[in-house]
Amino acid sequence: MSKSAKLACVIGCVLLVSTPALTADNLAPPHYKAAVPPQIVTWTGAYIGATLGYGWTESASTITAIDTIITPFFLSQGTTPRSLNSRFDGFIGGAEIGYNWQIDRWVTGLETDLSYSKMGTGVTYYAPEIGANPETLTSHNTELSWFGTARARLGYLVTPETLFFATGGLAYGHVKVSSTLVPEPTFPCARNALCSAGSASETRIGWAIGGGVESKIASNWTAKVEYLHFDLGTISDTTLSKATFAAWPGKPIMGVNSNVTGNIVRIGVNYQL
Repeated sequence: MSKSAKLACVIGCVLLVSTPALTADNLAPPHYKAAVPPQIVTWTGAYIGATLGYGWTESASTITAIDTIITPFFLSQGTTPRSLNSRFDGFIGGAEIGYNWQIDRWVTGLETDLSYSKMGTGVTYYAPEIGANPETLTSHNTELSWFGTARARLGYLVTPETLFFATGGLAYGHVKVSSTLVPEPTFPCARNALCSAGSASETRIGWAIGGGVESKIASNWTAKVEYLHFDLGTISDTTLSKATFAAWPGKPIMGVNSNVTGNIVRIGVNYQL
C-alpha cells in the first residue's frame, strides 16, 4: 500500500472515532404547532349599550274656540290662527338593552332604550291691528324632555360581522306644551278678558319605526347607526283667562290640540354579555 493511501486511511479513522455517534436519542423530537381553531362569530345573546344622536320634531297644533263670544270672531278674521305648527330639534342620548337570536344569516331580537332629551322650541303668530281687530300674539311651546322605545328587530347578515336591520314597536316620551293668547299686548292682562295662558305635561305613548346597520368592531363590541321615526299622538292644553274682573278669572278661552311626531338619527355602541 502506498504511503498516501495509508495516510488517507489513518485520517479517516481519526475522524470516524472523533465524531459523536448519532443515535435516536440524539435526534431532536419534531415540534408541532397547535392549530388555532377558527373564531365563530355569533350574534345570539344579551347586550347593553349607549346611544347618542340628534332629533327633529314637529308639533302640529289645531286651535279651537272655547269662549263663545270673541274668540270665534278672532278665528274667523285670522286674528287668531286655526293652526300653529312648531318645529324643534336637539341632541338626545341614553342607554339601551336587548337580546338577539341568530338563525343562519338572519338575526331577530328585542330592544328597549331610554334617552334624555332637551328638544324644545316655541312659535308665535303675530296679527297686526286691522280695523276692529286688535294687535294679537298667539304663542305655542313644545318640549320633549325624555324619550324611550320598546321594539322588535329583524336583520340580515351581509357578512358575518355586518347586520342590516329593520325595527319597530312602542314609543313613549314626556311632552310639555304651553300656549298663550294676548290681544293688545300693551294692555294689562288683569283687565284684558281674552289674555290667557295654559299648559299641559303628559307621558305620551305612540309608535316608532326605522332601521339601521350594526357591525362587530371587537370580540364582544358592536357599533351601529340607526334612524327612527316616531309618533307620540296628541296632547291638549286649554288657555285660561288671566283677567281679574267679574266672573272672568280662569275662564276657558282657547283649546290647543298638538300632534307630536319626530325623527331621530343616532349612533350606538353595544357590549355583548
